[in-house]
Amino acid sequence: MTKISIPKTAAILVSASALCVSHAFAGDSCCKTSCCETPSTENTYGLTGDWGGFRSTLKENGVEINGSYAGEIFGNPTGGKKHGSVLDGLLKLSLDVNLEKTVGLPDATFRISGLYPHGTSGTLRNVGDASYFSNIDAYDSYRLVDLWVEQKLSDGKIALKLGQMRVDDEFGVTDSAGLFINSTFGVPNPPLTPMALAIYPVGGLGARVRFEPIEGVYGLLGAYDGTPGSAKQHGTDWALRSSEGSLYAGEVGYQRSDCAYPGAIRFGFLYHTADFDDVREGHSESYGSSTSSYYVIDQTVWQKGQGSKEGVSVFLRGTMAEKTTANMSTTSQVGVVYTGLAAGEDKLGLAFARNKFSPGQTDSKSSESITELSYQVPVTSYLRVQPDIQYICKPGGTSQYQNALVIGIRAILDF
Repeated sequence: MTKISIPKTAAILVSASALCVSHAFAGDSCCKTSCCETPSTENTYGLTGDWGGFRSTLKENGVEINGSYAGEIFGNPTGGKKHGSVLDGLLKLSLDVNLEKTVGLPDATFRISGLYPHGTSGTLRNVGDASYFSNIDAYDSYRLVDLWVEQKLSDGKIALKLGQMRVDDEFGVTDSAGLFINSTFGVPNPPLTPMALAIYPVGGLGARVRFEPIEGVYGLLGAYDGTPGSAKQHGTDWALRSSEGSLYAGEVGYQRSDCAYPGAIRFGFLYHTADFDDVREGHSESYGSSTSSYYVIDQTVWQKGQGSKEGVSVFLRGTMAEKTTANMSTTSQVGVVYTGLAAGEDKLGLAFARNKFSPGQTDSKSSESITELSYQVPVTSYLRVQPDIQYICKPGGTSQYQNALVIGIRAILDF
């Protein structure tokens, strides 16, 4: 993946980011989110404000425009392929439309969004890790990501979505892990599987159905283009070719989003129907599919009070792929996040991940592990800063590179 250089001044500020063991299943009474939240008098429209009342008028009529910029600087003073620092940035723009308010179509929404990632890849240039230590690291280009319509039926118990979308927006979601910057905490799939997935920074054509027969109990099923447009195609490669196969995704789970001890437990799979070669040395077989599976447990374990944002959440997640077709067979992640340590919505988190490579490959590799300590604090209602430290053992799963210490800071600016 070749990166396009940009002036350093263009990448200094930021955006990113992007539960169910005991309390989640206890059934104790709690208030709904709408009752617990305290009305805010702060600017809710970001740095550029309400545009003289124009944005609030649009919102009243079902149209929301949002944007953010994420900028970061990261360096590895020790370890990796070589020492150095890089600047990266990510511009995100989106338009959401309530189709009931705008055209009279009940319970329907439309979304279009785009990205502009830019900067130099610290993973490729300096560290050599398999997981990509920055989750905004991507090929430089403007691209369309979302272009979909969603229709809800049966009082919201069924929701159909059709168009261009991302798999990682809905499958394998781990809210607590959203704080962390290393991309291994984001994707519901081992990083080095051969599957072509519609995940950041690429969207793909697809159809998804979500059903929730009982409150909190849900299922997701999706079918997607087997080879979504690459980062170099600006997100508009909409050809569907049978030779490229298809991706099918499924997930079942239980989630509790009330104010008291929110949490979730999820189980899912990914199944791709393209042709895949055997990755093991001395094996020349080819397979007509490849699969992976995952589980997520994400749970708030302590709250200062009912409805309070201050509390502690933990997560545990694992992904598994076929050893014959995937360079990386399993990943495991665990972490803890404290919200409200010093400010109302600041977050302090510590997480660990271990990525295990499949045995028998020509370039023998064992595993790569990541420890990340991150702290995100709101400076204003539209600006957050996030110092971050990562220690990566065996970058790329090999002893070729020394263990790397990665240090940096990210800023997230909402427009």
